[in-house]
Amino acid sequence: MPDLKTSAETSKQRWRVVTMEEKKRALHAAEMFQPSNPFCRVILRRSYVHERFLLHMPSRFAEKYLNGVSKFIKLQTSDGKQWHVRCLSGESRVKLSKGWTEFVKDNNLEEGDVCVFELINMEDVVLKVSIFRVLDDARVETQSSN
Repeated sequence: MPDLKTSAETSKQRWRVVTMEEKKRALHAAEMFQPSNPFCRVILRRSYVHERFLLHMPSRFAEKYLNGVSKFIKLQTSDGKQWHVRCLSGESRVKLSKGWTEFVKDNNLEEGDVCVFELINMEDVVLKVSIFRVLDDARVETQSSN
C-alpha cells in the first residue's frame, strides 16, 4: 500500500494549473511537427492523465486508420521504448485504455501536453508518440530521425 500513497502524492505534487500561454506554446510546437506517416494530434485533458486514464483518439484518424481495431497495440517513443496498450474500437470511437496509465506515468505526461501519434506500422499497429510538453522545464520528445 505505501507505493499507492507515494504515487498519489507524486501525482498531486506534479499537478498545477497550466496557463493558456503554455498550452498555446505546446500546441504550436506540435503543429510545426509534420511527420511523413499518417498522424493525429491530441491535447491531453485532465481525464486522460489524472482521473480516468482513458484517451479518446480523434475520430477522423480513428475511422481511417484504426477502424475495427480492438486489440493491444504498441505505443513507441523516440528512444524506441514500447508500451502495449489496449485499443477499443466501437461506433466510430476509439479509445486507449489498459496500458495507457503506465505510458502516462512512465513519460510524465501532464494536462496540456500535446501528443502526436504517428502510424509507423499498420499491420501490427504501432503508433510512434512525439510529446510536446506544456511546461518549460520538461523535456520535449520529438522524432530524431526517420
